Amino acid sequence: MYRVDIFKSIVIYVLIGLTLVICVFPYFWLIETAFKTRVDAFAVPPVWIFKPTLAHFQEAFLNKGFSLYFMNSLIIAGLSTLIVMVFALPAAYAFSRFKMFASEHLFFYTLVSYMAPPIIFCLPLYLLFSKFHAIDTLQAIILGHTEFNLGYAIWLMRGFFEDVPRELDKAALVDGCTQFEAFYHVILPVAMPGIVVTCLFCFISSWNEFLYALTLTGHTSRTLPVAILGLVTPLGTNWGQIASVSVVITAPVCIITFLLQRYIVRGLTLGAVKG
Repeated sequence: MYRVDIFKSIVIYVLIGLTLVICVFPYFWLIETAFKTRVDAFAVPPVWIFKPTLAHFQEAFLNKGFSLYFMNSLIIAGLSTLIVMVFALPAAYAFSRFKMFASEHLFFYTLVSYMAPPIIFCLPLYLLFSKFHAIDTLQAIILGHTEFNLGYAIWLMRGFFEDVPRELDKAALVDGCTQFEAFYHVILPVAMPGIVVTCLFCFISSWNEFLYALTLTGHTSRTLPVAILGLVTPLGTNWGQIASVSVVITAPVCIITFLLQRYIVRGLTLGAVKG
């Protein structure tokens, strides 16, 4: 019996190891390509030990203006996430605590923008922002990303708030707090893991978004997912620069996820165990 348990454990660890290798190897290859010369990148058989170079990063971010696109992506994702949370937190709290007339219908309507295909809203938004001469501005794409993230954030935060015991609200009200003070000083700190998870999901969604960024931006407000298309030219594909830009695109998400993993785990399991 003991040997059978050891064998099962070995098999499980081997399967986990193989799965990890399959998942991580493409990203490892991407990072290697970003630091390889063109000769090393296309070498057959593949070169595993090589002299790293920063030429691709310098060419893309210093000579081709990708540093501007990186800042655009950072500003758009950060501000759109902030605006979404400013509106989503009180709205989700109201949906979770108060029974209003047709509240379930109103809640469903907030999800429409997230449930519907994004292409449905692209033309109306383009016509609207064109009328106000807002195409190729950061404001336009920030509002566009806010539009499709807001319903999702309200839906997600409503679930987190519903898992917070209502007795905490009542206790705060008994102690003399107003409804807003109870929300701000009591409920928000308890739901902080869920807030972090929602912020992270909204940030990643905005950071990686392509369709709205392609439709509403031009040269000035272009984001990294759109700008990377410019590296595919009729004269050839700059694979090294594509790899270097891809590393920069994925790095902030990986770093933020790693730093906030404690909150992410708590947020995803919030309310999973009922006392």
